Amino acid sequence: MKRPVFLFVILIISSLLLGACASEEEKVIVSSAEEFAANYILEKYGVSVRFTDYRFSPPDLSKSLGLHGYIEGDKKKKVFVFVNYDPLSIETLSLPEGVSKKSNSK
Repeated sequence: MKRPVFLFVILIISSLLLGACASEEEKVIVSSAEEFAANYILEKYGVSVRFTDYRFSPPDLSKSLGLHGYIEGDKKKKVFVFVNYDPLSIETLSLPEGVSKKSNSK
């Protein structure tokens, strides 16, 4: 009778440890993607952004995530960036009306 309980406890502990590893990897991916996207927007458009939320695409479709945020200083000016994280690249970018590319960026 004690053997099934022991196995159940081991299974739960294993699941928690595996979940912790996955979430740490997720944090690294999100942090890298946010930094990459923020630097891209600052370099190309001259505005600083702050990201507040993210959503991963299903891993069987692509290695990408969507970042939601706003232009620093005005939370009403929403930003969305769809980032490929392997390798890092910008897939889609949505900025508020009136924000345009800097004249010296390509």
